[in-house]
Amino acid sequence: MTVPVIDISGDPRKVAAEVGAACGELGFLTVVGHGVPDDVAERAASATHAFFDLPEAEKRALADGEPVFGLPAYRPLRSESLAASLGQKTPGDLKESLDWGPLVPGFGWPEQPPALREAFETYYATVSGLGARLRGLFARALGLPENWFDEAFRGHSSSMRAVNYPPPAGEIEPGQLRAGAHTDYGCMTILRMDDAPGGLQVQSRDGRWLDVEAVPGSFVINLGDMMARWTNDRWPATLHRVSIPPADQAAASRRQTIVFFHDPRPDAVIDCIPSCVDPHYPPRYEPVTALEHIQSKAAKALA
Repeated sequence: MTVPVIDISGDPRKVAAEVGAACGELGFLTVVGHGVPDDVAERAASATHAFFDLPEAEKRALADGEPVFGLPAYRPLRSESLAASLGQKTPGDLKESLDWGPLVPGFGWPEQPPALREAFETYYATVSGLGARLRGLFARALGLPENWFDEAFRGHSSSMRAVNYPPPAGEIEPGQLRAGAHTDYGCMTILRMDDAPGGLQVQSRDGRWLDVEAVPGSFVINLGDMMARWTNDRWPATLHRVSIPPADQAAASRRQTIVFFHDPRPDAVIDCIPSCVDPHYPPRYEPVTALEHIQSKAAKALA
């Protein structure tokens, strides 16, 4: 089994069927034909690469203070353990990140690189458009009107996370990974990632860990717990992780991912989709707002 690669530029009915099959079987897919200009992703990747190259003290200036919504927040190496969100106690993940979104509390824009803010804002706006396109395909795949999700995403609470996985240095602790095994918290995640050793892996239904290929110019899409809840587990969220590179490849294993979490507005109520419920398959979850759901998951992951 491999993560399917789907060209979403074709006939919407055929594409929706392919997307629905991928969501139901694995919860992961890679999309091409998405219409996002390469230079938008390249500028964001270049700016974040320059940020992560800054001295540690400059980066940590964005990790503390009085948080303000809409400003970036830096998370240093080992400050988060994603496996903890599923109750697994592990050492801190070997990654650092810069998080930003209109509803994300943070501490300020860095002075360097000066291009970062514009690159982030352009990427956010452009990939939001891809998210809207994917929502329409999801709706079709679930037997819903194409605009079914639109009201919940009016004023959406999406956010970005640029993640740097530096080459591992020193002894790796037992159970430590670049990103511990977890499911994402929200609706859908849209990733642009480098091709480097020690990469993203997804767990198949039979328990095997599958490497996710970084197809040039593509985006990797995966479903989060919120979508699983919305679809009454018809489309489950899939466990995934970022592995430690082999020792003989560690020196060339720096890896960067730009993550876009596409989520509804905070007060949107996540209740079982009507087409995912019937007398033999009643609702498994109580209604919850998007904000309540995200906060309950995120609070468990901070190391």
